Formats: sequence, structure tokens, C-alpha cells
Amino acid sequence: MASKGRLKVADYGATMPVTGEAVQKPPFFYRHMEMMFITYRTDDDAALAWLPEEMELDGPATATVIVAHYGASTFGPYNEAMLSIRARLDGEVCSYYPALFTDNEAPLIGGREIWGFAKKLAKVEIRHESEVMMGLVERPTGNRLLTAVMRKVTPVRVEDFALTPSVSLKVIPCATEQRRPALAQLIGSALELKPHIGANGLPDIWTGPGSLHYDAPSAVDPWYKLPVREMVGCYAGTFDAILGHGRILREL
Repeated sequence: MASKGRLKVADYGATMPVTGEAVQKPPFFYRHMEMMFITYRTDDDAALAWLPEEMELDGPATATVIVAHYGASTFGPYNEAMLSIRARLDGEVCSYYPALFTDNEAPLIGGREIWGFAKKLAKVEIRHESEVMMGLVERPTGNRLLTAVMRKVTPVRVEDFALTPSVSLKVIPCATEQRRPALAQLIGSALELKPHIGANGLPDIWTGPGSLHYDAPSAVDPWYKLPVREMVGCYAGTFDAILGHGRILREL
């Protein structure tokens, strides 16, 4: 008589492969996060085309690009770029993230499998030259998808800087020829940012003039389809953070 396997669901690792998990369960801890936030007005029709039907726009269509360097984390050090649309779900304001880039395998796996963040690998970096801070994304390397630049001018109080809760669309494709995915969920999560505080008591959060440009329109990574119509605000700072478990907001 054949012997049956002994691996039980209760013994699975947190992520695949379950017998040698790629990343562990949350929470994940971050230190020395250098981040820039570029918020702009875009076209309503463009934003609605990317927003799940269970959500609605919050006022005029507003998008934010975040470019970040994470100096240390339980994913390891890495860089990331994120695109969000300001929206509402069940009346609550949130940021919906349709697309992200990273340059490290571990946060790509964890972001997709745990919270459903639609991450791809790309070249992402933050540069400093004179008084200018610049965020860059290339995919493939040499094909510049976006350039974000800003200058730090005015300090921002902690109480005047807050992220809205994040919402992502977690989709697991079906292995068969079904039209519907095997799983589709709206997932809520929150990154608890804590700004570094200087010796003078001021948080390391700044605002100033800046701009965002989509350099090379790409049919493969069509961030340019949320065009920049008007700048709303540019911020940059240094933070630590904790990223915990998400919440299932809606089964689709």
C-alpha cells in the first residue's frame, strides 16, 4: 500500500514554496526610508478606467507617485516606486494602488502574495545633485518610464502629513480556462510611517516645488495613461515604519 504524504495545511510556510517560504508572515520592519511623494491632478476618465467598480473617485481625479529608497528592512534594502489614485470605498477615503515597481525579489513576492500589490521588477533609484532630489524608474534598464524632481524648501509638521489607508486588488488567476480568477479581493493595509526627528525637534518632512514627467510611454507599463495635468504637492522625508497584516475589504 502506498504511503501518503505528511504535509498538512497547518504546516505550510507563509508564502510559496510552502516547504521553504520566500518571505515570512508580517509584520515587516523598515528603517531609514527616504521617500518622495508627487501628487497631481489627472483625467477623470483615465482614473476611472483603472479603478475597480466597487470604488469611486474622491473629488477631481488625483494621483500620487511615490519613489522610495529603503535603507534597511526585514525584506532587505531595496528601492520602490508606487502609483496610487485617491478614491473612496464604502464612503472612506483611501489610496488605490494599481501598479508598483521594486528592484528586489523578496518584497515583490511578499507584496503580491500577501497584500496583492501588483509589483514588477524595474530599476528604481533616488539621486541627489546640488539642491535637487530626483526619483527615476526604468523598465527595461535604459527605457526611462518616469522622472520625478523636487526641492526641499519648507518643513512640514507631523500632524499635517498623513497617508490615507491603502487598497490593492489581489488577483490569483485560475489554472483552468475560466473567465473569472480563482481569487479576487480588495485588500486594505496601512504603512505606519514615523518620521525621523532632527536635533532641533523638527521632523524630517519637507515640501517644495517639483514636477513629474512620464518620459517614454510604454504599452507594457502604461503609467503614462494617468497624465499629469496639474501639480498638487511635492513632499519628501525620512521615515521608519511597520507594515502589518492586511484586511480583506471585499470579495469580488
